[in-house]
Amino acid sequence: MRKHKDFMNEPDYGYIDIESCFDPIFEPPIDFLEECRKRWENRMNPFTGTVERKIGNTWYLLETVCDGNEPLTHKVKRLIFSDKEALCS
Repeated sequence: MRKHKDFMNEPDYGYIDIESCFDPIFEPPIDFLEECRKRWENRMNPFTGTVERKIGNTWYLLETVCDGNEPLTHKVKRLIFSDKEALCS
């Protein structure tokens, strides 16, 4: 029976590079990476929030940032009348 050392010294021309099996097959789209980055930043910042609400047949994704000094009424007005618009999902 041959030992492991014997196999290590022989050239193998039909080998499979096991590391190549773990290379990414594709690059993710830029918009997906940007969305992941925003979600990660929001997770790390306790003063940001994302809320999903259904109004009629439409789901809205509301994102907000609170610095702790803004009254609740101003925050609600800013969310409703934002020029960034709500993101539909």
